[in-house]
Amino acid sequence: MRRHLVALLAVAALAVSGCGARTYKVTGAVTWQGKEVEDGQITFFPEDGNLHPTTAKIVNGRYEARVPPGRCKVEISAQRDLGYNTAMHQNVKESYIPAEYHALSKLTFDVQANDGNVADFHLPVK
Repeated sequence: MRRHLVALLAVAALAVSGCGARTYKVTGAVTWQGKEVEDGQITFFPEDGNLHPTTAKIVNGRYEARVPPGRCKVEISAQRDLGYNTAMHQNVKESYIPAEYHALSKLTFDVQANDGNVADFHLPVK
């Protein structure tokens, strides 16, 4: 009996902490200067500070994420391959999307409580 009570309390604590928050599918396209972002990340930061951000990989201009409903700040970053650096013995990448779309982003998206959310971002935004 005591084990069941402990398990029930643990589940309740997770539910209260937001770890068990319902999420919905968000898909979309991301372009930079008219070209697909080949290798990048998109992060949704819920305005509800009790919910965790969601990051998804952008591959060939497309992404898919599971995000809690509500208004989110969106940050986008991307890298391009500069080739192999013999001094460093590795491939080198550079970030090319400016901070106004990631660290200083004003991009937002309202995630609806359904799996049909589409959020396309064609950067730069004029």
